[in-house]
Amino acid sequence: MTTGTRPQIEFVPLSTDEGKIRFFGTLMPAVLLLKASPLRFVQAQVARRRAPRVAVADLIASEADDAARIGDQILFVHCWQSDTFDPFAFARAKTFLSRVTRLVRREGFQAEPLDPLSPRVNLPKLAASAGLGTLSPFGLLVHATFGPRLILSGLRTDFPLAPVPRREGDGCTDCLSCLDVCPQRPTETGVVRLGRCQSCAKCLSICPVQAPSGCHEDLLGQNGRLAYRFSRIARVARPVKVLRLAPRSSEQRRSERKWNKMNA
Repeated sequence: MTTGTRPQIEFVPLSTDEGKIRFFGTLMPAVLLLKASPLRFVQAQVARRRAPRVAVADLIASEADDAARIGDQILFVHCWQSDTFDPFAFARAKTFLSRVTRLVRREGFQAEPLDPLSPRVNLPKLAASAGLGTLSPFGLLVHATFGPRLILSGLRTDFPLAPVPRREGDGCTDCLSCLDVCPQRPTETGVVRLGRCQSCAKCLSICPVQAPSGCHEDLLGQNGRLAYRFSRIARVARPVKVLRLAPRSSEQRRSERKWNKMNA
């Protein structure tokens, strides 16, 4: 596959008002989820208000598709497979972030959630620096396994957990196909107005790095294992503990999801 030189592109946001970004960025996904599945909408609202009765590392391993730490921030990856916006993946990411925040605080540690709508934090750049992938010409994170179809979130915390990314490869291949198919012709104009990107997903569909079928369901199964290293006491020198999760069957995953719903 041929690669090219990335042009300089100016990205013009739809709005710089943080209040508007959060309001409409929360409202539209909620409306889409409610329209697609009222039951899932209600389940997500209930789940966000309760802390699960599991260990923090186990929650991350079971509900995030990948994770890594940089400094005092843990970044989480949630993938989807459609070429259009996936309200279920967005709801899953928001629900997970709320649950893990409550759980870390319950453990007695500080936890500041960095949701996908955080305008003051560039989550793709942080995730790339943490080793979760590389940036596309549009500034999107391209995960080596899941591609660019991602919802990112994060947690600023002093909780002593350092997830090890399961990424294999470099992510973006610099093929520049996303620039070629963009209706805004950024290679000619040097400008991309992000407001026009909301109804377009050509850059996602053309990307040669694609998510495998059933990326979330199979993450801990056929796609390998997740390892999370952590030291329970940061100030005391202790061997790094590695938690490795063995592949689980579909029946085991269904049972765990049912248990989590009952005990959420």
